[in-house]
Order: sequence, then structure tokens, then C-alpha cells
Amino acid sequence: MGLYKGTPTSILPAEEVNPVRGIGYELGRDLAAQLGIHYTPLVFEKNADVLAAVKNGEVDLVFTNASADRAKYIQFSKTVIRIEKGFLINPKSMIQSQAQINQPTTKIGYSVGSNSQSELPAIIPKATLVQTTSTKQAIAMLKAGEIDGFSSNKAILFEMASSVPGSRVLPDVIGYENLALGTPIARQDSARYLNEFVDQMITSGKLNIFIQRSGIQGLAPN
Repeated sequence: MGLYKGTPTSILPAEEVNPVRGIGYELGRDLAAQLGIHYTPLVFEKNADVLAAVKNGEVDLVFTNASADRAKYIQFSKTVIRIEKGFLINPKSMIQSQAQINQPTTKIGYSVGSNSQSELPAIIPKATLVQTTSTKQAIAMLKAGEIDGFSSNKAILFEMASSVPGSRVLPDVIGYENLALGTPIARQDSARYLNEFVDQMITSGKLNIFIQRSGIQGLAPN
């Protein structure tokens, strides 16, 4: 399974009393167990690397935003969780709303290969957009004041905020991500099985356990 660091939707490292966790990580583990096959999580620095891996057939399963462009090369299940999208503002900035962001002097980071890369130019056309290669780099840039804020889904933003004291996630919602399980597009017969598995995770209550264990914030109703 293709996973990437720094978000409760994918995988978070073990720390103190908490084992390795993450909604994608746990869904993949349970699916492998149900199929009776070995589970191998492949962890990348960023989601763009995961997407490249599934496009090249290097991973069998992903858990990511089921956007239209990704559906060209990924066979998706039904939506598993829905997450708000927004902005994380650095501790030194006085920005309090999305309207204040849309200024030429405002620098907003985004992750390369993310949907934010294509969506932000229309949402904040006047702002200066800054590409980052990982959440680790984005956190460092926020701490150094090199960017005024960062845009992604709020699950990622709240996780980043825990590493940037004084930073804040704005209440504004600029869109939603619909996360689903996915396999390489060539496996057209996988969608039905994945949908049945998702239904099973929901009705058994396991999905809620994975959600709670991940500590995710920013969920929206499906």
C-alpha cells in the first residue's frame, strides 16, 4: 500500500503509548488480512510520490482524494471520509480570514502534485503561491516566516499545527476532499470489492475506531 508521512489520513509514526496509526494504513492492513495476503506499507515523503507509484503500478492500493484527474488512472471505491480544506497561518501573521490572504504580498505554500496546486490560483488569484516538496519542508518554512500560510485539507493542517506553536487553522472552508480507497485503473474489477469492504468497515464500527485512533480533525459529513 502506498502511504505518505505527516497526516492522520495516511500514516503517523508510533510515539510514546501510540502505535503506528492512520486511517489509510489501518484500512490497508485490514483489507490485506481479509484477503489473507501479506501487508507491505510503502511510505513516501509526499502524496505526489504515492500517486506516481500507483500510476506506474508500483503499489496495489492507495487512500487518497478521489478527484476527477486521479480517476483517470485510479479505480476508486465509494467515498470513505470527507474532509474540509483550508489554510494554516503562521504564528507571526495577522491574517484572520481568507479575504486577507488574497493579496500579492501574501505567500501561501502548497504541496507539489496536490489538488491545491491547480485549485488555489482560482481561489486566491492575487496571492503569491509557493511550492513545497513535503509537510516537513512546509513546517520549516512556516516556522522561519518564509510563507504566511499553507493550504491543504484540514487533517493535514491540524497535524502540521501541532508542530508549529502559535499557528492556527482558519475556520474558512475553501472546498472538500473525498477520500477513497483506490487501485491501479487496470484493475476494473476491484471497485465492487472495495465498496463491499468499505461498507463492512462502516457497519462493523471499525472505520470509526480507525478515525478516533488517528486523531483526525476537520472531518465533514459525507
